[in-house]
Amino acid sequence: MKKLLKGVFLSAVLMTASAVTAQTFVSTQPGQRNALIEEYTGVNCQYCPLGHKATDQTVAAFPGRVFAINIHQGTFAQRYTTQWGNALAGQASVSGYPSSTMNRHAFFGGSVHIDPGQAYACASEVLAMDAPVNVAATVDIDPQTRLMVVKVEVYYTGNAAHGTNMLNVALIQNNVLGMQAGGASYYPENMVNGQYVHKHILRDLITGQWGDTIPQTTAGSFFTKEYAYVIPQQIGDLPVPNVDDLEVVVFVCEDRKEVLNACEAIRIGDKAYLAYGHSGREACSLEWNPYVTVVNPTGNAISNLKFSVGGTPLTRNKTIAPYCTDTVHVGHYSIDDMPAASQSYGETVDVLFTRFTSGGHEVAAGGDAVSISYGDAEVHTAEGPLTLRIRYDSYPTEVSFSLAGLSDCRYYYQTTGSEADAGKTKDYVLSPATAGVYRLEVLDAGGDGLNGTVTVIDAGGNTLVSRNGSGLMVWDDLYFNITNAGSDGPAGPVVGIDEVQTLVGEVSVYPNPATDRLYYVSEGDVKEVQIFDMTGRMVKTAAVAGGEMSIDIAALPAGVYMLRVVGEKNVGSRTFIKK
Repeated sequence: MKKLLKGVFLSAVLMTASAVTAQTFVSTQPGQRNALIEEYTGVNCQYCPLGHKATDQTVAAFPGRVFAINIHQGTFAQRYTTQWGNALAGQASVSGYPSSTMNRHAFFGGSVHIDPGQAYACASEVLAMDAPVNVAATVDIDPQTRLMVVKVEVYYTGNAAHGTNMLNVALIQNNVLGMQAGGASYYPENMVNGQYVHKHILRDLITGQWGDTIPQTTAGSFFTKEYAYVIPQQIGDLPVPNVDDLEVVVFVCEDRKEVLNACEAIRIGDKAYLAYGHSGREACSLEWNPYVTVVNPTGNAISNLKFSVGGTPLTRNKTIAPYCTDTVHVGHYSIDDMPAASQSYGETVDVLFTRFTSGGHEVAAGGDAVSISYGDAEVHTAEGPLTLRIRYDSYPTEVSFSLAGLSDCRYYYQTTGSEADAGKTKDYVLSPATAGVYRLEVLDAGGDGLNGTVTVIDAGGNTLVSRNGSGLMVWDDLYFNITNAGSDGPAGPVVGIDEVQTLVGEVSVYPNPATDRLYYVSEGDVKEVQIFDMTGRMVKTAAVAGGEMSIDIAALPAGVYMLRVVGEKNVGSRTFIKK
């Protein structure tokens, strides 16, 4: 991201904080949480570049919603350490590297520790959760004196579950060139002239180890605080020649743990600019609506936004409030005609923000153009049944795939490897009962690559796709136009994609993984609970009534399942692992 903000170093000056009666730029509307990755790493850690790559991919997949802090700590951290890292790692129960937390939330049992490769899936879950609090921040910097003021605003749209909430302000440094064990092998695209590009490095916790206490956390409460800092020429063992390489991440957490929301501070200035672009891929279609995120760092609302999209002028009549960001769609791309055989698609466009209106005057925009790649897809027309062949490595339970129908936006197959598949090659027959276009998604939850191959073969024995799993995190660009109905595939879909994504935040399960009994909590009344295996077969169902509930899963074989709760009007789903 370019020119979002500039960084600071904690000085002896701390400006007075006070609760006020009206906010100036933080939103007062309820919304979902943003996600915060705290990754524990070190320059002497051979496999840590795999964690860096998984983190970068997750941040890029959810622009403006996911933020990262890389904490160099532990026996592998020869450089870039801080006084804060050991306590953070101790709370997260870090025992190996690389390791991460996502919003300090416990996804698998009672521990907040996750493998960095699980960041994408965990971020998706967090982003669907309701946030009881909104947080926003600005950064004002004097380039001559290197004095910077960070202003944070917090507004509660609901009551916090825990009375003690802490405000945290973290200083991050990017674009640090240096050594990194395993960099050339495991993240070669992050090497520049033989040096590794370090990002998201924690340099300081401006609010101290665990943050500043927010005095009131009930619905309608507003709190603001300002911090003044002088940026030194060097922070710890890292020089700071360019303050543009610094950023500030702000987050609110319950006590020292669960992160309720997070944001990245906006640099106050006189010109609006583009922060980033995104493909705008639709979840269940061969359509893309690429968009850019516009930052308004000024004290006035801006409107009448003008762009150059691939050299073509474009005007959007959108108003963006002071010190706020908003997204603007800049095009539409779709694949309407199926190819006769196989074809790869892809578009790239450069978007430049040129001018906007502020205070009744049209002024020039600032910042650089952003390049957006969209329409990325491989579409294969073939006679079924298709054979999906996976050569597993030593961690097959980290690898899963799903086949979703584009006509009804529903899953037809969902399967995860089992421990018995380690080192084996397995064939899966994909033969849905209805001809049509389907999306095949392959996921490596470990984030370190499959170290095997994924191959798709048509009914005539022809190889349509063959990919090496090295570096695999998510493959979701494979589409198959299956021209004939299957005879042995599922007659109906497993569950709607929209049901899983829209209502998943209303259901939680624990422990996960589970052994004998699975407990689940739903915000609404539940009439029935269903459990599906990853082929879509219902393996257990029970009628229930409201509150906190549990279900006996002792008889289920080990594997990955989906629990689905059904109420009067709503449904919700959550995957879990049976040990």
